[in-house]
Amino acid sequence: KGAMISWRNMRGVAPGIIERLALNADTSHLSYLPLCHVAEQMLTTFCPVYLGSQVNFGESIRTVQEDLREVAPNMFLGVPRIWEKMHASINIKLMETGRLRRTLYQKAYAACTPLAEKPRSDWTLGDKLRFAASYWFIFRALQNFIGLRNAKVALTGAAPIPPDVVRYFRVLGVPLVEVYGLTESAGMVTGSRMDRVVVGTVGPVTQGVEYRLGNTNEEGHGELQIKGDMVFVGYYKNAEATAQTIQNGWLHTGDVVREVDGQLKIVDRLKDIMITAGGKNLTPSEIENTMKGSPYIKECIVVGEGRKFVSALVMLDYETVGKWAEAQRIPFTHFRSLVETPQVRSLIDAEISQGNNRLAQVSQIRKFHLLTKELDHDDGEVTATMKVKRSSIYKTYATEIESMYQ
Repeated sequence: KGAMISWRNMRGVAPGIIERLALNADTSHLSYLPLCHVAEQMLTTFCPVYLGSQVNFGESIRTVQEDLREVAPNMFLGVPRIWEKMHASINIKLMETGRLRRTLYQKAYAACTPLAEKPRSDWTLGDKLRFAASYWFIFRALQNFIGLRNAKVALTGAAPIPPDVVRYFRVLGVPLVEVYGLTESAGMVTGSRMDRVVVGTVGPVTQGVEYRLGNTNEEGHGELQIKGDMVFVGYYKNAEATAQTIQNGWLHTGDVVREVDGQLKIVDRLKDIMITAGGKNLTPSEIENTMKGSPYIKECIVVGEGRKFVSALVMLDYETVGKWAEAQRIPFTHFRSLVETPQVRSLIDAEISQGNNRLAQVSQIRKFHLLTKELDHDDGEVTATMKVKRSSIYKTYATEIESMYQ
């Protein structure tokens, strides 16, 4: 469906983005997503038109880390897969480094963990000294490695992200915040305030956005509906779909949210919420993000609709698990041979057990199948922003899914 975005929509959304992210004419940005994507439009077209700010075009989505080091922008939007990849690449470097450096890093990380969600204005003198020492000895080099030492604001959006990954970069001193928007809202309509970040939420709505929660349940979950100049004109040559999405001026986003201390938390897509055979509601993205907090797990696709228990299709992170296998002297030649080694199966089993300890019993993964190939955009398994196409994967791996329930 093509979404029609008017000049009025751009004018309605841009001031709110600029105010929330504190952007100005000196802001520089790295563009790497397809330009047909609304996230790229808002930061490559809408906001720079208002501000006269600089846009640098990367070579490709595969060279983002190298481009970041070269450009060193002071603002960066990373889809979750980019942040997960950076997280994995730091873990790989730590595996390769000596014991002394690894110990220094672990001590610095532990010392600064309490500062991840604490506003800088509330830092005590001890907090400032602790972070300064950690920054100059450890974190500065890591920020240079990922190309974000100059970043005044970094964003993650377009898909759910594991909260542990957001917390990780904030500990390192990267000012990472979660934002939310969709094509139909012409881009970002909520975002965490820089001085009040609650990891796992997407912050309050931006300037000019009215919102309400529709059909709330006993847990306070409801569909996010928004109103304002940023609500798109409609779907191109599709009046029926437009009428279903915009009702009495309210855009029905299809995302289930709940409010947490004035911040909005995305629960899941309305269409993705699952009901088990026992009648329990499951939010697959919560389970998947818990598992993807592991540097060894790249993708996790939960299965549970109408089933007696939760299972999952799991894709390991080839680089990180490959380095781990080399350190354990486990021979392998390619992705499939790595997946099929018993030691790797045990590693992923342990990571899933660890993730299960943080979930309610009904949400815990009882069985999993390790994918023997990486999910591919060309095979219709993921989108351009690396979001998993759940229905396509269920169809492709139907045999493997059924075998977990036999």
